[in-house]
Amino acid sequence: MEKKILLVDDQADIRDIMKLYLNNSGFEVLEAADGQEALDILDQEQISLMVLDIMMPRVDGFQLIRKLGKDRSFPIIFLSARTKVEDKILGLNLGGDDYMEKPFDPSELVARVMAVLRRWPQGQTENCQIKNGNLTLDRENRYIYKDGERLDLTVKEYLLLKKFIEKPGKVFTKQEIYEDIWEEPYIYADNTIMVHISKLREKIEVDPKNPKIIKTIRGIGYTMERY
Repeated sequence: MEKKILLVDDQADIRDIMKLYLNNSGFEVLEAADGQEALDILDQEQISLMVLDIMMPRVDGFQLIRKLGKDRSFPIIFLSARTKVEDKILGLNLGGDDYMEKPFDPSELVARVMAVLRRWPQGQTENCQIKNGNLTLDRENRYIYKDGERLDLTVKEYLLLKKFIEKPGKVFTKQEIYEDIWEEPYIYADNTIMVHISKLREKIEVDPKNPKIIKTIRGIGYTMERY
């Protein structure tokens, strides 16, 4: 399966150049013109790496990496015209895995993408694998498997399922889930969590309409059965 690279940059000509070189190197490429478009894509797609500009409308690069949080399942390379040392330090401290300046050499970008992918993730994670029933959470590589087959999950789906697998039997309130996964105040009830839970059930349940793994606790939230 081709590795997917998400290019997040508000300049279409720069995305076109990056896409050409990355496609020629065997990568599948997705594009977003700002951080909000990137978040929308990540709700539908699982990617291997993100190339991220900083100065963009709506949601900029620094805001986006903060929204993604520490449990994102892919590395990030900043590609920006902001060349001050403090910008580089901030980007790396926020969790960036590399930082390139514009203007840039597309061949060097491809080389850096390959290098970051080779070393991701860095280090070992304590309790790398957690199992519950036929589901296995691989914390080191940030994947989840069902019956040994890797699930194709979006970022939010991965974070949700990870949360459940790590604490089977625990009942999570909707507020708790929303504020942890979406990192925003849970002000009013909407269908966001329900939609994501429904999509997860389609991927892990034998009968999604009669779920046995992720159960709804009426008026409270959700829990994963312990097996």
